[in-house]
Amino acid sequence: MPRKPDIAIFGAGAWGTALAIAWARQGATVDLWGHPPSLVETLATTRRHPSLADIEIPSGVRPIQDPEDGFRAGLWVTALPTQVNPTVWADLAGRTTARPELLISVSKGILQGTFRRVSETLEPVLGVPVGVLSGPTFADEVSRSLPSAIVLALPPAVPDDRAQELQALLATPSLRVYLSRDVPGVELCGAFKNVLAIAAGLVESLGLGNNARAALVTRGLAEMARLVEALGGSRDTLMGLAGLGDLVLTATGPQSRNRTFGALVGKGMSPEAAAASLGNQVVEGVFTAEAALGLAASLGVELPITQEVVRLLQGADPRESVNRLMQRSLKAELG
Repeated sequence: MPRKPDIAIFGAGAWGTALAIAWARQGATVDLWGHPPSLVETLATTRRHPSLADIEIPSGVRPIQDPEDGFRAGLWVTALPTQVNPTVWADLAGRTTARPELLISVSKGILQGTFRRVSETLEPVLGVPVGVLSGPTFADEVSRSLPSAIVLALPPAVPDDRAQELQALLATPSLRVYLSRDVPGVELCGAFKNVLAIAAGLVESLGLGNNARAALVTRGLAEMARLVEALGGSRDTLMGLAGLGDLVLTATGPQSRNRTFGALVGKGMSPEAAAASLGNQVVEGVFTAEAALGLAASLGVELPITQEVVRLLQGADPRESVNRLMQRSLKAELG
């Protein structure tokens, strides 16, 4: 019988694989399931991920094609693209009666149609607590053991002593894990920063300068705060790694798909062509923008930057979007 893994990661993209690499280097045994099967076969035979080509996958990571092999782990991690999480997990949950102690979501986004977070969608599907791992981390840097910090947000169902044990389990010498109890705040920050990164790419490609980018990041943080607080999240989370930290990284970092996508659209490329030029990788901010706007409307929250990102994705002229933001009525900064 195959060995029982410590952790099972469902989703073998760059981020799921990077986490598997980091945890296996610390001695954990990790099963890594993904789709299509050809990707899993490549990981197993070459011990390399196409997006992390120079990093060898440690022996502690076992790429698996049958998800049932991973069901034996006590801790499950979902690293699937946000929008497919409900469908895939409904199928996975129906394949087994096994359940983990905890499911941790590292997917960043808001679900279209329902406007719900991944954790609140999956908790009733599996009947187990769902936590969130999020923060300013690029997959390639984590896979190369460069110093990084991240937030593990756990729900009240996980006792304090066990929360600290999980924090220690997932931390490594190069991946510092901070503990939080603000699941909605951490999750919403991780989702929303991708929308703002698209806007940051637009500002960059239009040559609007560093002043404009600083204003965008700051006012974007204010939009994030309004949404987080409306859903019961903590303002402290906004000023931490999951909020400001991840926003700054994604809005300025050269590896950011969302920022690059926004820059390409700002240069006149259609959203479809921009996505294609990125190898059709998932640009979560595209899906999250409309979902966040729908969520905000249901809560009576104003998101002007997000509104312009949605208009941009629908074909609006980028400079007109900037003008609309600059010509909004004047108001106090806070409150």
